[in-house]
Amino acid sequence: MAKTRLGVFFGGISVEHDVSVITGVQLMNHADAEKYDVIPVYVDKSGTWWTGDVLKDIAWYKTQNLMSPQGLSSFSLAMNRSPQPLDVALLCFHGAYGEAGNVQGVLEIAGIPYQGPGVTGSAVAFDKIMTRQILAAEKITQPDFIWFSEGEWKASSAECTAKSSALGYPLFVKPANGGSTIGVQKVANESELEQAVSTILTFDSRVIVEKAVVDCLEINVSVIGYDTDLQASVAEQPINHDEFLSFADKYERGGKKSGMASASRRIPAPISQALTAKVQELAKRLFHLFDCSGVVRIDFFVNPTTEDVFVTELNTIPGSMSFYLWEASGMPYPLLIDKLVEIANSRHQRRTAYTTTFSSSILESAKA
Repeated sequence: MAKTRLGVFFGGISVEHDVSVITGVQLMNHADAEKYDVIPVYVDKSGTWWTGDVLKDIAWYKTQNLMSPQGLSSFSLAMNRSPQPLDVALLCFHGAYGEAGNVQGVLEIAGIPYQGPGVTGSAVAFDKIMTRQILAAEKITQPDFIWFSEGEWKASSAECTAKSSALGYPLFVKPANGGSTIGVQKVANESELEQAVSTILTFDSRVIVEKAVVDCLEINVSVIGYDTDLQASVAEQPINHDEFLSFADKYERGGKKSGMASASRRIPAPISQALTAKVQELAKRLFHLFDCSGVVRIDFFVNPTTEDVFVTELNTIPGSMSFYLWEASGMPYPLLIDKLVEIANSRHQRRTAYTTTFSSSILESAKA
């Protein structure tokens, strides 16, 4: 039986490029070689697409200028008529362009099945402001927040500062589009707020300011599936060594491990079974609301005493594909990959079954 030609896409023009490389290489190294012919598709930091077997070895990246790597073959989807046509694509991008719906649109045009939400779900979930507006419309509890654009800040930083301060310090200041806690700052007064905004506007054109939630644990749950056929993982509590869960906490304290798998965590999370079930059900509701598919990690703040649950964000392509949560849920990484391929094909078959043509006579009478 022929192997599935599995394209693994990673890298990209993003501040999360290096994290994406780790996620991509981890996945390639866990794919069942008897089932899959793994085709790496690496997007370097300049936006050029490459392929080559050396891309499966994490050591290779340590010797390269990732703006212009050497020894690779160029790659182009070109309506899936590349020298190496793909049967299915697994996306391991993090951050802008790769996670935000752009590559998903290219894959849909090329007719390649892929895991993860489509263009709309990816774009909306990636944008923290859009996410928060949808949560508000659905009356889903979240931290109090305000947001403003670069233009609004330049026109009246005093007004933006006043609205932010009205939430009450301490506050978290974040880029609207971003991940891995890059650019995120916790501020205790107006001076720190203004400095934080100046930094964040070097990453993004829109800023979200959130009131810090007190007496809560950070709790994450992963969801896998498509449409209504959903499964939630065990819950985890990531452990922060810095004041809040930082980039270093997530990626740089893991010793021999890499990526999100390296972070300190408690699995299962130290909350009651009833509260765990509440978070899992809300995670599945959010997955369905944002039209997700594949594997997603959803982050919450949870008060174990009051059992209040606050939604913080959806990660539609989670770091390390959240394989550590699924291993703890009884699904080893190779089986997780099999499940993602199955979901990608099922979603693609359903979408291609819809009517996409319509007969009419308007061209007969059309004038140039």
